[in-house]
Amino acid sequence: MLKTMFNRLEELILLILDRTHKEGKADLSRFQMLKIIYLIQVYSLKYAGTSLLPQTTFIREKNGPISVDIYKSTDGLVGRGYIKKEIKENKGYGHERHCFSLAKKLPQLNFNKGELLFLDSFLSELLPLTQAQLKARAYATEPMKDILNRERNGVKKTGEVIDFSSVAVDQDVIETYSDL
Repeated sequence: MLKTMFNRLEELILLILDRTHKEGKADLSRFQMLKIIYLIQVYSLKYAGTSLLPQTTFIREKNGPISVDIYKSTDGLVGRGYIKKEIKENKGYGHERHCFSLAKKLPQLNFNKGELLFLDSFLSELLPLTQAQLKARAYATEPMKDILNRERNGVKKTGEVIDFSSVAVDQDVIETYSDL
């Protein structure tokens, strides 16, 4: 693999924004970015048996899983001129939307063919979803179900680091992707 000036998470963000553009969408909100990357992390564990982003931590917040690492990476990519951030009014939600798009042509990334196949498959499924659909999908994952079950006593687990150990690995899919 070639060495780039991006870490794994930054490369994933760039790839997601490239695919967003190719899907005909102008940008992706930070909320969508957070949920898509979280779901890709779950799917990589479930369908490949390994973490795509082992250095990325997610925590439970009011609207589902978030990652400070993603905030830092998007801000860093904006600062380095690789992506643009536009703040848009969002009357339906009552808060501004921070929306991201590529500012430059996609640089060389270090994903192998199997990883790109895997990512393209899930991105084609996730990118058309609305914020509400992404949130529902994130809440339907094993780690979030585990947290919700523990919250039934009335104590919110806001700020708790999400434990991905509850993700069940799909053995049939592991065999398919391991050959790539």
